[in-house]
Amino acid sequence: MKKQALVTVSMAALLLSAVSPFGIAQAQTNMVVAANKAQAITFDQLVKEMDKKQPVSMYIETTHTSKSKQGTETQKAKTWDNTIKGEWREEISDGKRVQHVIGKAGQVAAYQEGGRGFVHSATIGTYDNEINKTKRELQRLKVALPDSKVAITVKEAQLLNRAVYHVVKKEDAKIDGKPHHYQDHLWIDKETGLLLKRTFTHNQAQAFSYTVDKVDFQPVFDEKTFEVSIPAGVEQSKFSPEVEKVVAAVTKLFPDTAQFSDYDDYGIEGNWQLLKMLEAQKRVYSPTPRAEAFVIMDTRTNELSKVMIQNPDWVSKKLPAEKVAKEKAAAFLKQLVGDQASQYKVEAKVEQGGGGAIFEDYDYGFVTADVTFRPAKGKGITISVDEAGRIVGFQYTDE
Repeated sequence: MKKQALVTVSMAALLLSAVSPFGIAQAQTNMVVAANKAQAITFDQLVKEMDKKQPVSMYIETTHTSKSKQGTETQKAKTWDNTIKGEWREEISDGKRVQHVIGKAGQVAAYQEGGRGFVHSATIGTYDNEINKTKRELQRLKVALPDSKVAITVKEAQLLNRAVYHVVKKEDAKIDGKPHHYQDHLWIDKETGLLLKRTFTHNQAQAFSYTVDKVDFQPVFDEKTFEVSIPAGVEQSKFSPEVEKVVAAVTKLFPDTAQFSDYDDYGIEGNWQLLKMLEAQKRVYSPTPRAEAFVIMDTRTNELSKVMIQNPDWVSKKLPAEKVAKEKAAAFLKQLVGDQASQYKVEAKVEQGGGGAIFEDYDYGFVTADVTFRPAKGKGITISVDEAGRIVGFQYTDE
């Protein structure tokens, strides 16, 4: 099965006349207009101020450039954000392919031009407003690498002829004995709270940049902008009812994943199906890995096989106490199987498990205590508990 990705739709002709003149050339000209003033407020004060900002409707065009050993990748995005009324639309282009997603009233359509598309119910959440994304990114700045030194400053500046807060996070860490220096710069519109620009460097080399090229606050959207449909010429595929049922069940067990709006469908070796759910605010580019939920089904039986949640905010370096792990796992077992939990016997030995994600040169590790329960007959269940006592996954084991 080919990968299907939720992304968004081009309606530029409907809206370009409404876009304010924040063109690329002007953005470059005004990028560093007026040197930063003396520090205006503390970071904590900024967070409190931004928390007061209310979501608004907007149309924005952005550019994101990322650099790696494989080369430089640039993406252009157009976003029609009317999420205050439950509507959104986005178009992403990397110069080779264009992907689209449209959402309205609990329905989502996603497709790739010249490829495949689908329409389904948004059972696992909705797209988030751009202002809320900024608030979440500020909270992420508080997350630091283990044993690192962090300094965050806030100064007033000008960008796109607007007053902004220029936030700078400097972080020094040692990874495998080698020094690493990170700088994260964010320019946030003082009036609305919209993130207008972001750059991230690692050891003085730029890793990525994100820039708003055009923005129109409070636009008048055409009524056809948010029509949930697949255009003619695009092959339509659907997620099976079995998949939708499993995703809904996983969301109920792990409520945090309700904020994950996108999921991709993969076919992998061994006739398994892997669903990966990504955070709704994934388009605000961040120097930290995104939280992900992996839901694995056996496509031969349509039965759930494994769930694993990975959140960079939950990096754990040691195991929870064995007693705590067994207590937490036993409580979760009852959620899974109800009154049948009494028919399961816990194995004496608690194994060490986990996973991780790699960003730059740092390995975000997720160490877990894996507690296995077995019934007299049938499959066992292994439940993973992290350092903080959170259930971060489970899987069914052989009989």
